[in-house]
Amino acid sequence: MAYIGVIHEAPMLPSSCRAHCRALLLPILLGGCGGDRDPQNPNPPEQSKADLSAGPIEAPAALRLDSLLEMRVGVRNGGGRTAGPGWVVRVFLSADVAVDPSDTQIDQFVTTRELPSGGDDRYLRHKKLDRNIAPGRYYIGSMLDVTAAVPETNEANNTLDSPSTIILTPGSTLDATRRTQP
Repeated sequence: MAYIGVIHEAPMLPSSCRAHCRALLLPILLGGCGGDRDPQNPNPPEQSKADLSAGPIEAPAALRLDSLLEMRVGVRNGGGRTAGPGWVVRVFLSADVAVDPSDTQIDQFVTTRELPSGGDDRYLRHKKLDRNIAPGRYYIGSMLDVTAAVPETNEANNTLDSPSTIILTPGSTLDATRRTQP
């Protein structure tokens, strides 16, 4: 906090500049870059928080296990405040419709863009699936903000509640032969 005193008492700066510098630096010194936390009100009212929810995942209906999975992972913000970048999204394959952390995780990424209040976004992802995943029918779903980086009005809607299905079929015979040879 010594920096605030230095700015306040800096004789070479006009008083209007000192006030402007204090207004800009105070949030940084107290809590990072200003981000989602307001140092004057650490517990903002619910309507001034973000509300992230998992959107649909666009993926093929069927995919060979030796192919590259291309998917678009949807995210939404129904809250009253922008969610800054930097929160984590995980994508899972599940044998049942209830996606949870015990399912097979196939992707994890950190968001790179702000998500404004009332906005939605899609992240294009390309993944090569693990060789140990068995062929079959799966639900593909996501969980948002798994590290609780964004203050939200409702944490319960961060998991996709109606995931789509994907059928994974065996890869080529050549691919299977490569897996068993040294």
